[in-house]
Amino acid sequence: MMKGYLRRDTEGDSSLVPFFVMLGAMVVVIVAFVGLNQFILVKEELPEDNGIYLDQQEIHFGDPYAILEIENYGTIKIRLREDKAPEAVNNFRKLCNEGFYNGLTFHRVISGFMIQGGDPNGDGTGGPGYTIPPETDNGLTHERGAVAMAKRSGETRMSGSQFYICHQAANHLDGEHTVFGSVVEGMDVVDGIAEVQTDANDRPLDPVVIQKAYIVYE
Repeated sequence: MMKGYLRRDTEGDSSLVPFFVMLGAMVVVIVAFVGLNQFILVKEELPEDNGIYLDQQEIHFGDPYAILEIENYGTIKIRLREDKAPEAVNNFRKLCNEGFYNGLTFHRVISGFMIQGGDPNGDGTGGPGYTIPPETDNGLTHERGAVAMAKRSGETRMSGSQFYICHQAANHLDGEHTVFGSVVEGMDVVDGIAEVQTDANDRPLDPVVIQKAYIVYE
């Protein structure tokens, strides 16, 4: 009886061999994977800056400036005050990026006052097909070199594209028009344009053309 019992027990043990072989193989695979991952594979981690992942940070390219290249006159560089007039600046930047101003003219020039441009019709009647809200109480004033949006007389909303550069201070317009920037380089170009000969409608006899208008960041 004892021999038979032992024989049956031994046969039962042999039936468990495949299970233990498979279990051992799984352990070997897991140990090998952990070791490979720890010592061979390179973990790619996001760089951090003050505890914040870079892809979670707001990217700031610098302050926006508009560059106007005027045919036969030179270049005007305008600092855009996004902090004071975001609606006007965003719209002006959009039009520059789209090439809207390229080839347009300064259609109205009054020496000692301002030079005005940005009208696709070239006579003060045109625009991009929309107007923009006023930002007239932003603290910016009509000093020499100030850049502001034009508007129709009696209206409160600004033109969608027509703008002017003050040749001299025009503080009587403060609170009426949105000042959104100022000339930081090229006032000599503004001075030159302001002295051109004009007709009875203040339109230059020889067109003053904006060859190219674009945005840079500094």
